[in-house]
Amino acid sequence: MNGECGGLDAVRGMELFSNFFSRLADYFSHQEETRLMWPPVFMGIGAALYFSLFYEPPFVVTGAMIAACASLFVVGRGIYHRHQGSEFSYLVFLVAMAVLMIGCGFALSQFRSGAVGTPMITKETRPVMISGVLDHVEDQEGGRGKQILLSDVAIEKWEKDNTPHTVRLTVRTKMEERVAAGDRVQMLAKLTSPAQTVMPGSYDYARHFYFEGIGGLGFALSEITLVQKEDVGFFDLDGLRRIVSSAIKESVSGPSQGIVVALMTGERAAIADDDWQALRASGLAHIISISGLHVAMVAAPVFFVARLFLAFIPAMALRFDIKKIAAFVALVACTLYVGFVVPSVPTTRALLMTGVALIAIMFDRSPFSLRLVGVSAILILIFSPESIWSASFQMSFAAVSSLVAAADWMRPVWLRLYREAGFIRKSVLYLAGAVAASFVASVATAPFVWFHFQQMASYSVLGNMLAMPLSGIIIMPMMIVSYLLIPFGWAGETLKLMAMGVDWMLDVARFVQSLPGALVTGAIAPPAFLYLMTLAGLVLVLFAGRWKLVSLVLLGAAFVSLLLGKLPDVLVSSSGEVVMVRDGRAGYVSTTRKERFVRDQWEKRLGLDSVAAFPKEGGVPLSSKGLIACDVGACRIETVGVRLVYGSSYAELQKDCDWADVIVSPKWLSKSFCPSARVIDAYSLRRQGAVQIYGDGTIETSRDFRGYRPWTR
Repeated sequence: MNGECGGLDAVRGMELFSNFFSRLADYFSHQEETRLMWPPVFMGIGAALYFSLFYEPPFVVTGAMIAACASLFVVGRGIYHRHQGSEFSYLVFLVAMAVLMIGCGFALSQFRSGAVGTPMITKETRPVMISGVLDHVEDQEGGRGKQILLSDVAIEKWEKDNTPHTVRLTVRTKMEERVAAGDRVQMLAKLTSPAQTVMPGSYDYARHFYFEGIGGLGFALSEITLVQKEDVGFFDLDGLRRIVSSAIKESVSGPSQGIVVALMTGERAAIADDDWQALRASGLAHIISISGLHVAMVAAPVFFVARLFLAFIPAMALRFDIKKIAAFVALVACTLYVGFVVPSVPTTRALLMTGVALIAIMFDRSPFSLRLVGVSAILILIFSPESIWSASFQMSFAAVSSLVAAADWMRPVWLRLYREAGFIRKSVLYLAGAVAASFVASVATAPFVWFHFQQMASYSVLGNMLAMPLSGIIIMPMMIVSYLLIPFGWAGETLKLMAMGVDWMLDVARFVQSLPGALVTGAIAPPAFLYLMTLAGLVLVLFAGRWKLVSLVLLGAAFVSLLLGKLPDVLVSSSGEVVMVRDGRAGYVSTTRKERFVRDQWEKRLGLDSVAAFPKEGGVPLSSKGLIACDVGACRIETVGVRLVYGSSYAELQKDCDWADVIVSPKWLSKSFCPSARVIDAYSLRRQGAVQIYGDGTIETSRDFRGYRPWTR
């Protein structure tokens, strides 16, 4: 009897299993609209896996992995074709294709990393004579000098294989007047490696500069002199940017000047910090960054004006599809705009996304389709797979995917309301659509803003609702007209109109910033939060019917991960010069005179309300019943579970050796200095980078997260 019951249970289980596969296969077989969105998702997973590795994998291993993935795909495809009526064979095929896409994303990332091959400076140099081709010059805000970019770099007494191809220097010294972009120049400079992560797990600046081709940063110590004059001819983009900047500075003054220069040349260094803060607090910072929004705002008026102009020519309007011609003209205009502003990966990505939409118009396809979003993502991951970890990539596709999905969902209702509307209702519907679009984009990008920047603009919808008409009606159209008039010297009035629009936008930003609770800040979120929120967004956008409810479970898990996330109690900079102790929402630092950028980043990432210096002598009680006690030679820090001594006096450190769990010093200590404690000195910090210590005694270093990769050597 028991055997019969067991057999029935097994049969029922197999039936349930079969029904589940049947429904799953049936569901995916009807996802034609979103099917092209899945390959970039799995390619992105492969790219993320590559960049998360601790060691660089051998190319032989990667090649074998790709061969195995391709073989699995061929087998899965064969099973699917032999058993086309089987749900199981269809799922096997989908899984095999997903594995192949993951492998492709991984392999493309490694190929890109090897192809870039940027030589990186490993440590700070003494003053050296350096020469190179001046690629770009950019003024900094408040007259604080210039930033220059040198390529084809040569450093005195350095071998060429160890010399970075490109370096970026801050210049506060003189520059010969006849020096221009494209010339070969030389100067005395001090170079250092691109900054390490300010704390374990934070943004890796070295990786960013590695893929930008910049192998070192530094300061010019002498006058920049001309070595060889070069005629760059018509394609002197830096010279053209200087002409545009000069025309702007002749016609525009005040806070709007830096923003107008940023929008027209891509040079953002001259924007005042207060204006940046107001734009961030109001959710309008994206208007300044050259992104997909700007490229689209260039494309839209050019497209409509070109189409209107062609419509007035009967020979063109009757014989040709002027919509396709206008789309081509808009694509050329966008390409020229992105090529003119300071090129970067985000601007190129923005051009690619807009270009795919314009090409879709040329082929009689809708530019507002998730398929086109998928094509754009695939192209970006092929040519720039490192973008997967960038905030701009994540936010761009979160916003665009959400807007397209929301538009598809609302289109039937919107068309019905619009068809029956008069002028007043159409105006109201336009305003409602702008508000809805701003709301959807703000909600879609909020998790990524919080994860990367630990802040959220509470009134970003209001800020965008008030500012976007200014951008779309005044700022961007006047920018396009100004480009056309600057060569003739007639752009004064249009630039003033553009600056007026920027001033109004800044007024909006400051008004929104002044509202109570305009900018909510907090501490760093754990990586699980980003993964779960991304997965929830994908399910919500790409799945249909009841499957969308899975996103609610994922959202709940993401917020739980926020509550369960831990923050470090002690942070040590990579130089060992600065130590911070977290005490709830307050912090204490060993010095307020050194490494300001690192301290600011710590304060922001830990969500601290205030930071004070360690006492020179005496003690500070901590709310966790700990204590910071300092004298002339060292500070003794006692938190929950950790006793730490920090200082530069060998005698004082040795005195507390038996008491301490951890000893931190910016000096070099011998291996036998204190056998009973974990010693973190100049040598270990140089090898391991910044350190964070938790209350339970866990110690993490930047090396634990960065590993041994081409950009960390």
